[in-house]
Amino acid sequence: MIKKFSCHNFRNINASNLEFAKINILIGPNNSGKSNFIKALTFFSEMIKKSGEGNLRSAFLNSVSRNGWEHILNNSASEHSSVDFAWELNLDNEPVRYKFSFSVGSTVEQCQILLEELSSTDTSRAQYNKVFNYFRCHDQKLGKGFFSSAIQKGQHNRRLPFSVDNQETLMMQFKDILLENKQLYGSETIRVNIAHLLYKIQKYFEGFNVYTSAQFNTKQMRDPVSIKNVDLILNNNATNFINVFNNYKSHDILWKNAFEKYFKELIPNLQQIDTVSMYDKLLFKLVYDDKQYDLSDISEGTLKGLILNLLINMPMEQPCSLLAIDEPETNLHPAWQKVIGNWLQTSAHFNQCFISTHSPDFLDAFTEEFKYNHVAVFVFDNAEQDNIKKIMYKDIVNELGNWELGDLYRTNDPALGGWPW
Repeated sequence: MIKKFSCHNFRNINASNLEFAKINILIGPNNSGKSNFIKALTFFSEMIKKSGEGNLRSAFLNSVSRNGWEHILNNSASEHSSVDFAWELNLDNEPVRYKFSFSVGSTVEQCQILLEELSSTDTSRAQYNKVFNYFRCHDQKLGKGFFSSAIQKGQHNRRLPFSVDNQETLMMQFKDILLENKQLYGSETIRVNIAHLLYKIQKYFEGFNVYTSAQFNTKQMRDPVSIKNVDLILNNNATNFINVFNNYKSHDILWKNAFEKYFKELIPNLQQIDTVSMYDKLLFKLVYDDKQYDLSDISEGTLKGLILNLLINMPMEQPCSLLAIDEPETNLHPAWQKVIGNWLQTSAHFNQCFISTHSPDFLDAFTEEFKYNHVAVFVFDNAEQDNIKKIMYKDIVNELGNWELGDLYRTNDPALGGWPW
């Protein structure tokens, strides 16, 4: 789980030590940075997950390219400013801070990693009075770094040097660095302990699933599909929805029963949901009011409801460490929005989620848990230098009263904010 996050000079995002909950709601005007914030938060995950994609020589350079060479640096930053990220993670009760900074320019050669660092933030376990560093690269000299050879209090610690490519993350180079450096390989702390920690961090970031409702291709989703039993996760445009559903229900009939149970909260007269084969194609069928419908018969909102049910409520083979959805309320009736808000707060199938929304009806669903700090609300405002503000219940208790969060949003109450004027 991400406990804290800092980001500076990535597009229009500047934020310091934002503290998160399990459920995090992002509100603010158009172009205030909500979508860019999700891109910033998931920058390293996207780089790791798409490490094999692109025509450039490293996962890092390809990630910068996908984010746009000319757009990635904040417009108000000086030409030579760095883009800086810091994630504080809790990995199986092991708190760490990962820092990543880089420069960008008009050429590949100008795009360089300036700092990559991993530290422990647990000052109690080993009774240190400051954070403990596992490794640090590039800050003293580009292409050079140091590993710690001891990670427990009382152990003799030597900082072991190594060379590293400063146009690629250490995560992607670690095995080669270890094999090429006998001194590092000879350290059990580095070869075993730090290697295991890096593996956990990589798996954690690989578990990020990011979706934008506007990118769901519901037109293609309605079409019959060729049968494939290999799809384990919904792709970004949701066009493999039928095959993902069919794959899981084919292995576990109770999975389908659970899907139907949740969807009946949206359509109470639903009788059955299933996939059926027709010649060499697969169709998705719904039965309600004793009539059968396929995906070509139902509304955009119903398609979005099916997608969100899959993403939020259903167990997947690959664990989801973070789920982010940009504007899930699109095409949904206000009553459905509240149901889906409740789904998010009761689901056990992701460790953390980030939701951006413009809907006061959707926001209403989170009021009670917001009061107990189980839901965090962040307001985006381009007029401020640090353009993201966390709203605490104690800050708006008088204004909120017996109202719901959406009531403050509907009326543009300045205690909450989030409007363009």
